[in-house]
Amino acid sequence: MSATLSTNASIGPYRVIDYLGAGGMGTVYRVSHRATGRVAAAKIMRGGVVAPRSLERFQNEARILQALSHPAISAMYEFLEVDGAPCLVMEYVDGETLEQLLRVGGPFPLAEAVRIFAALADAVGYIHQRGVVHRDLKTNNVKIDSRGAVKLLDFGIATAEGTPRLTSTGNVVGTLMSLAPEQLRTGRAEPRSDIWALGILFYELLTGRPPFEGGAPGLLGEKILRGTYTPPSEVRDDLPRSVDRIVARCLRVRPDDRYATAEALLTDLRALESGERVVTPLASVDLLRTSGEVARTLVREWRVAVSASLAAAAAVFFLWAIRPTPPEGPGGGTRIPAVGPVIPTPPRTPEIVEGGPPAVDRPVTGAATRNDPGAALDASGTRPATPASTRLGTPRYDGVSRGSLIIRVVEGPADVYIDNVRVGTTPYTLEAPLGTEMQLRLTRRGCDDLRRTLRLEEGMGETFESMPRCRVP
Repeated sequence: MSATLSTNASIGPYRVIDYLGAGGMGTVYRVSHRATGRVAAAKIMRGGVVAPRSLERFQNEARILQALSHPAISAMYEFLEVDGAPCLVMEYVDGETLEQLLRVGGPFPLAEAVRIFAALADAVGYIHQRGVVHRDLKTNNVKIDSRGAVKLLDFGIATAEGTPRLTSTGNVVGTLMSLAPEQLRTGRAEPRSDIWALGILFYELLTGRPPFEGGAPGLLGEKILRGTYTPPSEVRDDLPRSVDRIVARCLRVRPDDRYATAEALLTDLRALESGERVVTPLASVDLLRTSGEVARTLVREWRVAVSASLAAAAAVFFLWAIRPTPPEGPGGGTRIPAVGPVIPTPPRTPEIVEGGPPAVDRPVTGAATRNDPGAALDASGTRPATPASTRLGTPRYDGVSRGSLIIRVVEGPADVYIDNVRVGTTPYTLEAPLGTEMQLRLTRRGCDDLRRTLRLEEGMGETFESMPRCRVP
């Protein structure tokens, strides 16, 4: 399935309406069912040689989604094979991603940010109750459709009870900017890792930028481990302190100090909507700027563990949701009006979060924000391009599809050797036929060499390496 399908071509019982786009793992089409007329999105895995890991992730997404049914989760209709290539037929979601909306229009008004965030928290609570951890909650995995509905996308690296392990023990998978401290230290994700990622996302909705930013991966990782950031109300003066408390409890360094469940988070969001006092444990204000021995200990532990934990890809995975050019509206961006209740209300008694100092807040309103597009940052970050290698080892099998991998080193620039030939310095982009196997060696003054066998597969994205036994000058 290497060539792009034309209009009216068949994908099982579906007819191709148009081509939506392609990413690192496949191609997406808008299709309609020939018998029922239902419009859907068909995601076909790239043709040629299919890497086992990529196929596992594709099947993993289908396995998890077929068991989920929630209004804020893009539904799966069926799993097909098209000329031998696996194909997911999903609910078609029009509109734009949160990343696109933030880039064009800047931060959201508080009422709209709370509406969107509450829908996401409700969806995350739903999947957690079913033993699923998403592991990749971020602004370009969430869409707002033309009716204003919120849709959570891309379960390709999600984990569920009983599903196969997708990564080796200790390997870090996800998007670095959204990874929780425990994921950086151990490579393992748990439900409260998703709570951390929700806090990152809420902060971006409110301020137009992520709470943790840094140039080198090592610097960004240390900021995440310290949990040090500027509270939202200091970025936007129209935000109540209750917002700071909610974000702070999501972004606590120790998982046990975060919200225990997404339902507990929703309780505080309902209080924020109604203007009631948001109550959190006493340490919340201090943890807005986590520092001191706890953070220093975590950073030291991370530096010891990172050579094992980050020896494989902190991968950036294919975004199935295709991103059309956002329509412009008054003020340089389009904002979708709220549809239905702002906060989803579950049929169970909400969990009460006890303790905490009093907070004097005002009810949520739809007041406009400082809508400066220049202040809204691209959540995916800017990644400099570098020349590709001219010699990338000997392919172990033939394949027409090519892949790429960006190699970064936590400690800073390092020389890159492929099969004992120096090809450049990090950050370095490898490009080669999928399945190419090579010997990677990284050298940096004052550090022992890092050596490992590297096999280029689909969906690898980036690898963050840490040099072994660096001597402090």
